[in-house]
Amino acid sequence: MAVNEKRVLIVLGGLWHDFDGFADAMRGLFESHGMRVDATYDLDSLLHLGEGHYDLVLNYTCFAAHREGYNDTSPLGLSDAQIDGLAGWVRGGGALLAVHSATVMGESGPGLGELLGGVFVSHPPQFTFTVYPIFGEHAITKGIEGFAVHDEFYMETHMPNVDVHMVAFDRGMAYPMVWSKTEGMGRVIHIAPGHSRIVWDLEPYQRLLLQAIDWLIERK
Repeated sequence: MAVNEKRVLIVLGGLWHDFDGFADAMRGLFESHGMRVDATYDLDSLLHLGEGHYDLVLNYTCFAAHREGYNDTSPLGLSDAQIDGLAGWVRGGGALLAVHSATVMGESGPGLGELLGGVFVSHPPQFTFTVYPIFGEHAITKGIEGFAVHDEFYMETHMPNVDVHMVAFDRGMAYPMVWSKTEGMGRVIHIAPGHSRIVWDLEPYQRLLLQAIDWLIERK
C-alpha cells in the first residue's frame, strides 16, 4: 500500500451506530498499515482541518432530526460552517472517505449531500446480500470480487457527477454501494456497507477501504 505515514482523522457522531467500535476497528486496521489515526466527536474540528496536517478525513456519522424516543443530545447535523470547512479543505486537495451512515444528513444543509455525492433515503432490516464490482478495472476495486455482507442495505440517491464502482441488488433493482468523485483538487469516496464489526472484519471490505484510501491520497 502507498498509504504509509499518512495521517487520518475519523469524525464520529449521531445515533444508532457503534461509533467507538468503528473507530477502534479502523485504528487497528490503519495503524497496522503505517497510518497515524485520530478520532473525534468534536465536529468543530472540521473548521480547522488545515491545522491538523491530515491527509484523510473519514466521516462515520449518522445525524437524525427525529429522536424517536431517545433522550439524546447528539448533534442533529453539521452546521453550514462545518460543511464549508470540510468542503473547502477537500476542494483544496483534501481526501474524504464517507463510510456507511455518513450520507444520513439529519438537519445538515444540502451542501453536505452535494459534497458527498448522494444522500441516504432508507434501508430495510439487515439481511445478507452481495456487493459486486462494476465491470472495468479501477484502482479502488482492483482484485476485489463480489463479496457477501450481513448489513443494512442502503438505498441512496446519487448525483450524476459520481462514478459508481460497486452495486448490490434488491428485488430486481441495482443500488450503488461504492462511488467516487472529484471535488476541486480533492477526491471523495462513499462506501455504503459498514454497520457493524461483522462487516468491518471482512478481508475484502478491509481491502476495499485500504485501496480507497490509496486512490484518495495518491496525488498528495
